[in-house]
Formats: sequence, C-alpha cells, structure tokens
Amino acid sequence: MTFKDVFGRLDAIDREAVSLLEAAGFHSDEGPGETVRPLRDPAEDIFLREFTENLLESLELLHEELTYLGSPVSREYRLELFPDGRYGFFDRDGTARRLSCGKVIEAKILDRYGRERWTRCRVEHDGSDYYLWGHMDIPLAGLTIREREVRHDF
Repeated sequence: MTFKDVFGRLDAIDREAVSLLEAAGFHSDEGPGETVRPLRDPAEDIFLREFTENLLESLELLHEELTYLGSPVSREYRLELFPDGRYGFFDRDGTARRLSCGKVIEAKILDRYGRERWTRCRVEHDGSDYYLWGHMDIPLAGLTIREREVRHDF
C-alpha cells in the first residue's frame, strides 16, 4: 500500500464523514443539530450525546486535516529578519510578506535523529522575539518555510 492508496481510502471516508456531519447538523461549538432527536431515556440521551459529540468532533478534525493536506503548497522561502523586527520573506512578486503571531506555516527542520523534515507549526512572540511554537530553539532567520492555501469548505 502506498500513501496514494491510503489517501484515496481516506478521501472516501472523508466524503462519508462530511455527509454525516451535514446530516447531523453538527458544529463543534454547538454539537449535533436538531436533526438528531433524543430517545425517551434522558440518562441514555446524555450518555449518547457526549459520545456522539466526541465522535463527530473527531470526524470534523479528520476532514480539517485532510483538507489541509489536500491544499496547494507554496514554493519554499527563506525567512529573514526585517528592520522592523519581524520575520518574513519576499514572495514571487518581490512583495515583503511578514509573519505574525498565530500564523501557521510549515518549516523544514532537523528532527532529533538529524533527518530533515517538514513540520507544521505556528509563529508566536515571547515579548522579545518571534519563535516557532514547539521549536523555540530553532532560529527563524534563514529557516526554509512554505505555506498552504487552505480552503475552508465545511
């Protein structure tokens, strides 16, 4: 089995998951909608509602992750420190693109085994400088990054 095979099967699961989420009127901040009717036993309803919400949240996360991975990837850029103290890069048009707190990027890092790999991370600021959440020891200047053009369709 290849990654292509895995993602082909995950795509089929995702289509069913989205169909179920829509039919259930599910939104993670509200739970299942009015289309999911309770049973006659209130205690059982509460039990099933909690499990159903957890399962539907997992399906929603699966959909979000597959949407992310299926989104187009930008070309690679090298971060530099701009005179205003922010990190960024120049895009294809030569326009300066500055990163700000909360920005999700993919960075090429060396993992603990010395292997080069991509990791999805978030840019944050500690009051004195910017850093990658979960990778505070990696300097941003000179770091190779890329972005995804994430579509939000659900």
